[in-house]
Amino acid sequence: MKQIKRWLVACVALVAGGGVSAVLLIAADPSRGAVDAYAAARDLPAGTSLSVDSIQLKRVIIAGGSSLLFTHSDETRLTTMRAAHDLTSGQLIQRSDVLGTMSFADRRLVFIPITAAPAASPGAKVDLLLIEGTAEHSAIVPFALGVEVRSSVPGGLVVAVPAKEAAAFVFAATTMHLAAVMAEPGAADGTESPISSPDEAIAVAAGR
Repeated sequence: MKQIKRWLVACVALVAGGGVSAVLLIAADPSRGAVDAYAAARDLPAGTSLSVDSIQLKRVIIAGGSSLLFTHSDETRLTTMRAAHDLTSGQLIQRSDVLGTMSFADRRLVFIPITAAPAASPGAKVDLLLIEGTAEHSAIVPFALGVEVRSSVPGGLVVAVPAKEAAAFVFAATTMHLAAVMAEPGAADGTESPISSPDEAIAVAAGR
């Protein structure tokens, strides 16, 4: 009887050990964190319209997640965009590597002076907020939301805007005090609301 019990205990231990080993093997399998992300199928010069023929899916493992990349479900959106700069064959396409559907012929670059502007890469989106009034009676009012950044330079940002809006941005850049709020890659459009008192600022910051 004792021998039978010992045999049963050994079998259970073996099975349990095998189960633990299987779990360890699965946990150590690097393919578990892999995603299918889009890359350039060939060399693409800046301004090239992306199409199903110019992009391809690649199986990759990205530390920190794939929020900066375009995955399988983003094909329709990606094929409406253009290369923001030269892309090499096989290069993973990040959100800062592409531009929206606005025509290059309609684009104008405007320098916006911003004190302590957040670091921004080409293609990033920024919300520009107007600071108006005096120190005693000031207000923060949204000026333009979701503006495309072309480059971050000393003293401010260079943004790309439609030609019909360029004069408004130049006016704001030269006569208004603007602050920039940088959007995370893939974030929804800005929803900032005007703030004109400490109480409003506290209430909004508290989510009320």
